[in-house]
Amino acid sequence: MKADWLIPTFLVIILVVTAAITITSRMWMLDVHRDLQTAEKKHTKLLDQKQALEIELVSRTDLNYTERLVREKLGMRAMRHDQWQVLPK
Repeated sequence: MKADWLIPTFLVIILVVTAAITITSRMWMLDVHRDLQTAEKKHTKLLDQKQALEIELVSRTDLNYTERLVREKLGMRAMRHDQWQVLPK
């Protein structure tokens, strides 16, 4: 007779512990998913920046682009033919 309450109490304790473990693991999984999503966004942003920098590098090594940029920003013009000087060896 005294053991009648022992089995239901034990089952309730197991149920409560199982529910606590399930909720904790679910919350942990959501936190990890959020961190992974943030890392993927940062990775994508860095890839976009890398591609933009590669395009800028190619355009900056283009002499026509550099010459045009210098003429626009500094107001420089091409030298006249009588301004050229040949340096001796």
